[in-house]
Amino acid sequence: MTDAQTPFEPAPVGAREPLQQVECGLPAAWFHDAAHYRRELARFWSGKWIAVARSSELREVGDYRVIDIGDQSIVVLRARSGELRDASTGAVHGQLRAFHNTCRHRGSILCTAAEGRLRGARLVCPYHAWTYDLDGRLIHTPRRMPTPDFDADDYGLFGVDVDSWGGFVFVHLGSGPVQPLVEALGELPARFARHRLDTLAIGKRIVVDIAANWKLICENFCECFHCPPVHPELCRVVPAYREAGAWGLQHESRDEGTGRPMRAGTEYLPGAVTLTLDGTARIPPFRDLDATQRATLYSPALLPPNLFLNVHPDYVNAHMMFPTGPQTVRIVYDWLFEPEALADPRFDLDHYVALWQITNGQDARNCEWQQRGVHAAPFAHGHFMPQEFDCHRFAQWVRAALDSAQVGQRVI
Repeated sequence: MTDAQTPFEPAPVGAREPLQQVECGLPAAWFHDAAHYRRELARFWSGKWIAVARSSELREVGDYRVIDIGDQSIVVLRARSGELRDASTGAVHGQLRAFHNTCRHRGSILCTAAEGRLRGARLVCPYHAWTYDLDGRLIHTPRRMPTPDFDADDYGLFGVDVDSWGGFVFVHLGSGPVQPLVEALGELPARFARHRLDTLAIGKRIVVDIAANWKLICENFCECFHCPPVHPELCRVVPAYREAGAWGLQHESRDEGTGRPMRAGTEYLPGAVTLTLDGTARIPPFRDLDATQRATLYSPALLPPNLFLNVHPDYVNAHMMFPTGPQTVRIVYDWLFEPEALADPRFDLDHYVALWQITNGQDARNCEWQQRGVHAAPFAHGHFMPQEFDCHRFAQWVRAALDSAQVGQRVI
């Protein structure tokens, strides 16, 4: 496994095999140690593409959003001119720009609000009023006495690479050569091409602060071994989670405790057509889906470190996660729909929000409990059971990216 950014998608159904032995989890200290957190900020959060917004949030010239990625404050805005093409589809968007939210004079932040529209299409420092255009050029320094060594061209904003795919805006904080987003996305664009993610609109957004390390959130997303005791509502619609602790396993065995067979093939509640509390839909499926995609009620994907996709035939639940400390994150949960569905006054938004709102809350609670538990002095690391094969893959990805000598470590 390389350290390049690649989509961390669950193994395809035909290759979903349980682990053949208990595998070692990441070192417990990696979930709370401040020095290690700083290392991860540099390696993962400044070294990879990070999803930060939906392009629909930046519709007009001067629209901006401020995103905090660890200790870095980034402003993303729609500029006056030019084009930005979607990394996979080639669709044209108005030009997007991204900068460190830092004035070149004395370092004050420029945008003090989380979002808004810039007056006069200018970025004005609230401290000394240094002013920049939407391309980051310094254009005004009021009251500055001239000196022969000052050249405004030397004081432009610190730019950040920006690109888009599927309606998501990504930034890359790295200072060296940057892997193109289209390469980082791997097979995601092809996999979800018919879902036309770039056309979907935000129907509901919930922002939650969670007291858990970012990797615990990722590991939780990678398995449903926890689903029977934690997610009864989800297990009702996806019985495979209740029966086997994972979906699509090419394996049948018996529960060690009860002796009952774990039927790996039962994927969805009979009659269900999407993932809602009762499996019923209130809107048609996405128009371009083929029969197989319409019958695939749940298609998850993780583009590490921060974009989680729960893709369904008629809506998408997307998560964008941002670290706020060694043991805390902020997650932006979006429910995405075709604009026509949202425009219909009869549309029942709550019907679609309920299942994932419940499930996301349950996950947050359990990750916070886990965060508290990994501090135990004797606890060196967790252990991955057979159904937690995707957690093991994620741990390998983390170790490889950090060039850790612990790659391949396992429980004896």
